Amino acid sequence: MLKKSFFLFVLFLLAASSVFASSNFIKSSIPAEVVEENNANYHLQYSIFVENVQGGEIYRQDPDGSITPLGNVVVPTDSTYQAADGFWAAQFSRAIDGNAGNVTATAVNAMHLRVAPDDYYDPEQAQLGRDAVWKPRLISLLPNREYFKAGNGPHPGRIATDIPGGEGLFGGMSSAYVGSPVKYLNDEGEWVTIDEFYYQNDVASAPENLKIEVYKPSTDNGTASHIIFENEVGGDISLHYANGFSKPIATVLQRVEGTGRFGGSEYAEAGYVRANHGGVLDLSVSPYAGFTWDIELMGGFQIVPANHVIYSRYFLDLNYLDRPQYMIVGHSGATPDRLYDPTYFDENGLAYDPHYEAVAPLFSNYIKPKLVTNHDKIPNKPNKGAIPIKPVKGQSTHFQFSFDGGNTWVDPEPTTGTHNDNLVDVTHIKLKLNY
Repeated sequence: MLKKSFFLFVLFLLAASSVFASSNFIKSSIPAEVVEENNANYHLQYSIFVENVQGGEIYRQDPDGSITPLGNVVVPTDSTYQAADGFWAAQFSRAIDGNAGNVTATAVNAMHLRVAPDDYYDPEQAQLGRDAVWKPRLISLLPNREYFKAGNGPHPGRIATDIPGGEGLFGGMSSAYVGSPVKYLNDEGEWVTIDEFYYQNDVASAPENLKIEVYKPSTDNGTASHIIFENEVGGDISLHYANGFSKPIATVLQRVEGTGRFGGSEYAEAGYVRANHGGVLDLSVSPYAGFTWDIELMGGFQIVPANHVIYSRYFLDLNYLDRPQYMIVGHSGATPDRLYDPTYFDENGLAYDPHYEAVAPLFSNYIKPKLVTNHDKIPNKPNKGAIPIKPVKGQSTHFQFSFDGGNTWVDPEPTTGTHNDNLVDVTHIKLKLNY
């Protein structure tokens, strides 16, 4: 069992009343309502191993030693790449063991690993502009064919696999959470944080063996079972546990009313998680299409934390405000007015303090794309391919809508393309967590 400890940022305490728990922000507190979830107990579920050589094996190993092959490396990487401004949230997350090396984004169409530098995001520095902030270095794992969408390459820092999108580590039985530790095999044959590799090596290099450790969180209340979003401005977001305990944890600042063409949703069934990272929870409403160039086969909506919205709009020219495909959330009791103020950070701290960026359970450690199918449950046999693949919903992370105030729940209607009002009558969204 791993216990996530408090980071030692005593010098950056804003006030005696501020609540600090494991988080990347050094000049802002996290919501008091989720301190327990951000200092949870973590139990190892499995590890994902990647042999970063051509033809290298990718496999899952459970704590009992059993191994499940997931696929192979088609194109390895011998380098890293710098995260683009469009993935600003790559700076937010850290591993649950406190190290920088972690799964910074988990999705059906990619897994992004933050590997360097061992540094902390400083919103005061960010207020000076995008060019004043360091950028993280990444290594990305990509599904079959996604590597080649941008041409034959080479594409530094990207590892091409033969695993289809939506399966295995890409949203299947063996995906990971944001904050999952990333390690490498050192010359002494020990698995240590990948931070150590980049203390000793240039970012224009990469280790030959990677390990991603996937842990299940629990608190004194046990295991969280679902999250309910009340889809109205000022609406509550509540966390529910399997033992019946529940509590409000956040507030809706902008309701979602429509769906859009979000890339990657083609690999997720309607009603399933497309992606999670420190600045987004992306939910799919499109049917599974597999690899495609046709953006009209994509569909989904996003849930985004408030400070990330402000920085994206006023510093990165990426706008979520007043767009019906985005729900915006903030700490309990927050109001939308600061969303329209370009001041991201001032003498009072972040625009929304306490913050939710890279904070559990919404934007780290608790949510992963996970689709379990009947094929995952059927032993390998000659006629398995003749059996239609169907989701096993009760074991998959998925969501449902309510149109009557949370009294009844229905699966989302499969939808593709862009629509501004197809979710306008949705009163609540329930995200069911399955680990």
